[in-house]
Amino acid sequence: MSNTEPEAELPPLTIIVPTRNESHNVAPLLERLSVSVGVPAVVLFVDDSDDDTPQIIEAAAARGLLSLVVELLHRTGAQRTGGLGGAVLAGLARTRTEWVCVMDGDLQHPPERVASLLEAAISDQADLVVASRYIPGGRNEGLGPVRTAVSWGCTKLAKAVFPRRLDGISDPMSGFFLFRRSALTQTMTPRGFKILLEVAVRHPDLVKSEVPFVFVERCADASKGTIREGFRYLRLLAEIRWSLRPRQRRDPSTPFGRASSGVI
Repeated sequence: MSNTEPEAELPPLTIIVPTRNESHNVAPLLERLSVSVGVPAVVLFVDDSDDDTPQIIEAAAARGLLSLVVELLHRTGAQRTGGLGGAVLAGLARTRTEWVCVMDGDLQHPPERVASLLEAAISDQADLVVASRYIPGGRNEGLGPVRTAVSWGCTKLAKAVFPRRLDGISDPMSGFFLFRRSALTQTMTPRGFKILLEVAVRHPDLVKSEVPFVFVERCADASKGTIREGFRYLRLLAEIRWSLRPRQRRDPSTPFGRASSGVI
């Protein structure tokens, strides 16, 4: 008989929540998750804050919240790379559960919908489940008219650039989604807010599903969306498209080593 202790059973779900100066939203987020997720889960905050958000997270972790395990990865200085996408990847590197959910920490993503994402993944045998504002039952209430128009335009642009790879995803701009960790096999280098876009484009063969959600108004603190993020998005589209282009390779059997196309 082995004298080693058996490894503790892992919770089935990790919820990665990137935060930056969300001190007023952390406690209500955790309270709502604790009564709605329905399964044991790790809530991993990847925090780039300059206020007291990390102290509030640590206090919540010390109190304990039903079936939630609260963890904190606080990044400082040069560790804060890649914006929200970089924060998600940093959190994913510390994650061991098979299912991973990504959501914002500002309560614009209703915590009560996490359970629906996991249920859809299991019932549909999906690798990726997107919370969508653009299917029946979904709405985009948290943006004003200008930002709603910009979001709609960005969605149309992404689907025009990657029509096949984004097939089955009505809301590639959503920051609220769940995936099977083992299904992500490609290297990703996201910039800014649009981590879902890169996940979907670099993994076109994922089994996908969607559930509706209502994107609500921010409860407290300031929005992180800026014009700079818009330019980052356009740059991200161009870089992913360029990285997926058919490569040219030299064919030594042709005259002068003429190039023949081949997709790598």
